[in-house]
Amino acid sequence: MASEISFAKAFLSALDSRPIKLRADYVHDCPNARIPKKAPAAAVPGSSKSITVVLKSARNPALELRLPNVPLATTTATDLKDAARARIVDTANAKPALEKIKILYRKKPVTGNKTLAEMLSEEPALLVGGKEVEVAVMVLGGGRVVAEGEGQGEHEGDTAAEPVSKPAVGPSGEEVVKTEAFWEDLQGFLEQRVKDAEEARRLRGLFREAWEGSK
Repeated sequence: MASEISFAKAFLSALDSRPIKLRADYVHDCPNARIPKKAPAAAVPGSSKSITVVLKSARNPALELRLPNVPLATTTATDLKDAARARIVDTANAKPALEKIKILYRKKPVTGNKTLAEMLSEEPALLVGGKEVEVAVMVLGGGRVVAEGEGQGEHEGDTAAEPVSKPAVGPSGEEVVKTEAFWEDLQGFLEQRVKDAEEARRLRGLFREAWEGSK
């Protein structure tokens, strides 16, 4: 009996010195167990900030729209297009399709549905909020600015009278083509379509040479 007791003690001592192994599917069902808290996600720059956006189109239509206190983290390029679309109609006095409204920042097209925080990611001074930034708008096919609320009946089933077209104000025709701003707008449009800044610049030069040669 003494030898059996000694063997049992030695066996238990050997087991006690070995690490405890649990099955991969083992679940500890202790009601007092503490669940580790998940660390909060890092805040996105500008996530709690707002900024004033000035939407501006230099011509056709000549639009300047001020949007105060828009959130940097949640305001998207589509939101800016919607804001511009609400104040313009195309040459047929209808609301232009969103695809025909282009957003540009620093003369470069904004691709995708980026947020303001993403658009301004390389300008930390603006991401702190409380600033003002100018964003360009281009309307393919042109159009005109309407008063706030005008032209919305088409979406609400109203029978409001169609807005009366007004003659364009400012230079037109060849006078417009002679301006440097026209060629900058053309380059921005080409860059949006070909998605290559160098190619857009090259095409701009070809178009300009062809136009000047035809005079």
